[in-house]
Amino acid sequence: MTMQPAPVDILLALFACMSLYKLFFSRKYPLPPGPNGWPLIGNAFDMPKTHAWKTFAEWGKIWGPIMSIKVLGTPFIIISDPEIADEMLGKSGSLYADRPTVQMALLTGWDRALSGARYNARFREYRKLIGKIIGTKTSMMKFYPIEDYQANMSLKRIFQKPEDPASAIRKTAGAMVLHLSYGYKILEDQPDPFIAKAEFAMEQFSDIHRTGAYAVEIFPFLKYLPAWVPFAGFKRKAAECIDPCNEMADVPFAYVKEQLDKGEENNSFAADLLKDKNITSEKLTDLKWSVASFYAAGSDTTVSVVYSYLLAALLYPEVQRKAQAEVDSVVGKDRLPSFQDRDSLQYIEALVKELYRWLPIVPLAVPHRAMKDDVFRGYFIPKDSLVFVNVWYFLHDPTVYKDPSTFNPDRFLGPDPEPNPIDRGLFGYGRRICPGAHLADVSVWINIVKAVAGIEVSPAIDEKGQVKMPVPETTDGIIVRPIPFECVVKPRSEHLLHVLEEALKDGENIN
Repeated sequence: MTMQPAPVDILLALFACMSLYKLFFSRKYPLPPGPNGWPLIGNAFDMPKTHAWKTFAEWGKIWGPIMSIKVLGTPFIIISDPEIADEMLGKSGSLYADRPTVQMALLTGWDRALSGARYNARFREYRKLIGKIIGTKTSMMKFYPIEDYQANMSLKRIFQKPEDPASAIRKTAGAMVLHLSYGYKILEDQPDPFIAKAEFAMEQFSDIHRTGAYAVEIFPFLKYLPAWVPFAGFKRKAAECIDPCNEMADVPFAYVKEQLDKGEENNSFAADLLKDKNITSEKLTDLKWSVASFYAAGSDTTVSVVYSYLLAALLYPEVQRKAQAEVDSVVGKDRLPSFQDRDSLQYIEALVKELYRWLPIVPLAVPHRAMKDDVFRGYFIPKDSLVFVNVWYFLHDPTVYKDPSTFNPDRFLGPDPEPNPIDRGLFGYGRRICPGAHLADVSVWINIVKAVAGIEVSPAIDEKGQVKMPVPETTDGIIVRPIPFECVVKPRSEHLLHVLEEALKDGENIN
């Protein structure tokens, strides 16, 4: 009698075949080049602790535009060429659409946010919900009045506290997105609780996503350590983040539900999503976190870019003068610029592009994850490889951008303009491209053009009468902004203050 193989034998044989295939496959196609690492740990201790995009740029010069390192057996693929990034991440369908598991996000609850969501049904639902409301330039027009009003309020807030324009910018960015997202108008004469919660939560979000900052990302087994162990400081940090993370999503969403239950008018993003009366608890969670993700993306983008404008106006006063001259010639001085002026303000358009390029908001894009083995340009990319895209280098490559460290909007004007930063990964790639890109574009543009029209920026003076000039450096983290600096801001004229007062009166009743 012929013996039939046992199921376990079949499984072992299949496993052996798969292992042999993968071994042959990986030998036939090598990993991208990179530095040698140590046994077992690979290049774990080579990972930069801060401003990783600068270290990755130097590695790219040595090892090429697509290189690799290994961290505890996981390949890290680092891309320093936008064409490679576009081909790999933008034209490969869902193959690289996943995100890695961020241990600190799991420990804090931030894994529910869109930016780090795995490529699954929840992710697709988030994008569908966001795309439904702000997925096109045309759909954003509904929110122009809110954007315009809040940008005018930004000027008022800055003039009320000219010694600290950064806080006014942060307040405005939060106010604008809260207004759009939840129909909530912040308290102006005292600290606003919604703004405070959101700012605190977003600081924690950026911190826990810093590349290589927490050992648990390199050694995931550490998450099982009790919090009192000396090497488990990350665990204590994570515990501090849980409540702020939950409150950022829960508190403003509850405000919208309460308003709608009372029959009050609310034309916000969240209110539009809640019009469906047959919402399951699971769908409600998706709604809540899609709106929270919308807030997270919109507020930090605006803060970073507008603060960068003040820095650029200080370091390059000729840019400020040229931008003001264009606004004055097109708009005049008897009203503030609005969206209807956009097509006529070409230098302002170039100025915004240069702000995106000079100090990019997300210099090292959130990593993608390979969902299966792949061969790309003759290199083997194993399943679960993490793909890092160095957007900062894309926008500071001296072979593409002349004098990349110099702030120069003119590079985007004339018959042979340099590449638009938006086309070089500024808002991501493929199925992970930011669904709020149209919102970011609108919010940044209106705030920049109002700042140009209304504010005169000049250097601060120290106690010895010396000019205090800042350094154009950024904070660390997944979303960055300029390092805090001092400057003097004031209205461009007394007449401007009257024009602003009238504009604010016209916008008081916007919901």
